[in-house]
Amino acid sequence: MAHEMTANDTAVYHKTRAWHGLGTVVERSMSVMDAYDKSGLGWEVTKSEGITVDGSWTDEYKGIVREDTSEVLGVVSSRYKPVQNHEVFDLAQYFSSVATVESAGSIMGGRRNYLLLHSDSFEATSKDMMEKYMCLMWGHDGKLSLTVKPTSIRVVCKNTMDMVLNEKATGLSIRHSGDLETKMAEARRIITQYKKTGTLFEIEVKALANATISHDGLRKFFFNAYEKFYEKIPTSPTTEAEGIAHEKACHTLLNWENTFEEETNEILPSPWVAVNAITNFVQHRVGSRGRKATPDAHAFNNLSGANAKLSRDVMKFALETI
Repeated sequence: MAHEMTANDTAVYHKTRAWHGLGTVVERSMSVMDAYDKSGLGWEVTKSEGITVDGSWTDEYKGIVREDTSEVLGVVSSRYKPVQNHEVFDLAQYFSSVATVESAGSIMGGRRNYLLLHSDSFEATSKDMMEKYMCLMWGHDGKLSLTVKPTSIRVVCKNTMDMVLNEKATGLSIRHSGDLETKMAEARRIITQYKKTGTLFEIEVKALANATISHDGLRKFFFNAYEKFYEKIPTSPTTEAEGIAHEKACHTLLNWENTFEEETNEILPSPWVAVNAITNFVQHRVGSRGRKATPDAHAFNNLSGANAKLSRDVMKFALETI
């Protein structure tokens, strides 16, 4: 299924139903424990004694088994210690004084799980509202540690970009150590970081949103950004390869300019709109070989993968050059 929700997956959403129409929608704001009760994530996982590989038994690797369905969600090393769903919600309780739950659920049969906390919002401009979120993501397939990341969703074009501009402040990954006290200490630290980075992000966004940019300045920014993050643009192509590169660059720059023009129908032209024109392209593009990621995988990449990093870098580049 394109949304990667199986019959064994559940989810809860505040007010707005997900695009796939699945899950439970509640109208009233949810506390962390309300979301835990309504999300259907009250199940646990256990680690098997070992697994059979090519007909032979080994205890060097273990299976992670979902108790309520008896499904094996992943194969891990003997050193791996599962993080239970309730432990993640316990950690999220530390945010409860500054956040309510926007959504919580699982995909891929419980192999991947998420808890999205909503804090508050601020206006970049009079018609451009920014929402603040803290996302907790964890897996039971042995491939994803518990990850806590601040993020922001721009309502106008529904872009998602990391709130934190500093690489060291992009979030926290907690290993499967089973040491709950250590996790609690790390959670307290990330809460402090969230408050600081949220404020910093608001300041930086408003600085770009309230600045002006000329037509020539916009084209120069787009040209320089393309050469910095993609490749040098052959201005006078003489070979077939240079011709292809030139055509690709022109197509991309035109995409950015068109997006900028569309958004400035409602919002005053600014470096902030220019940044969003690029990140909109980054976060909605199709792979170079034409393969399109599933919506869940694509959203995950926008939050944690290469798309998120490139979006941060574009923001930093704008602050340094415009």
